[in-house]
Amino acid sequence: MRSRTALVAVAALLLAGCASPAQPAGARSAPITATIPAYTETAPETDTGSGQAATPGQTDRAEQTPAREFASPTNPLAARGASVEVRSADLPAPTVVEPPVRVVYPAVGADMPVDPVGVAPDGQMEIPEDALVAGWYRFGAAPADEAGSVVVAAHSGSYITPRGPMYDLRDSRTGDRVEVHGSDGNVTEYEVIQVEQLGKVTIDFASYFDRSGERRLVLITCGGRWDAEAQSYDDNIIVTALPVDR
Repeated sequence: MRSRTALVAVAALLLAGCASPAQPAGARSAPITATIPAYTETAPETDTGSGQAATPGQTDRAEQTPAREFASPTNPLAARGASVEVRSADLPAPTVVEPPVRVVYPAVGADMPVDPVGVAPDGQMEIPEDALVAGWYRFGAAPADEAGSVVVAAHSGSYITPRGPMYDLRDSRTGDRVEVHGSDGNVTEYEVIQVEQLGKVTIDFASYFDRSGERRLVLITCGGRWDAEAQSYDDNIIVTALPVDR
């Protein structure tokens, strides 16, 4: 698998298309923008077609080799003919990451497949068009990682599916259990510790995409008041859950 280096300084999280179930199928909604923390990541080259999420499967994370300082004519060690240890220039084998392929949230009636998604050419996070499918941010943490946020987002409604499984995320309660199924068959169970409804104008997504903090699951969708003029919801519903086995 070939790889490319993706550099995202300030990216926009797109959760557009969260059409209200009460609206006609052709109702259009305005994009929801937020800030994703800056990072440099080596991402797999995938055939995403016209900006769609990649097909679920294993993701390779390649680690960059640290820069080394070599002897030069101005280096006294080189002038004295000192020996320099020679190390292999080969990159270490990429770490195989098992992506989530399914999210089950019984308390809100959600059971949906998950596709790994990245950042589109326009700088926005890719979100599956169909509200029946969620997207896992593959540049963040995976369920088996020892730190960081596993971010899963989906539309609450779409042209294809006016009312998706994430629509009832607004009814989440602390103490609810959520299962995340990995491609390797492992299931990670989380317990909800926080349910938030935040205005899109003021929300700051930086902390939700943390890749070095405590292990957690972050579920995101649209919610709040439906603005018929803007054809969009005013808020985002964000549910945070911690692993039961922590």
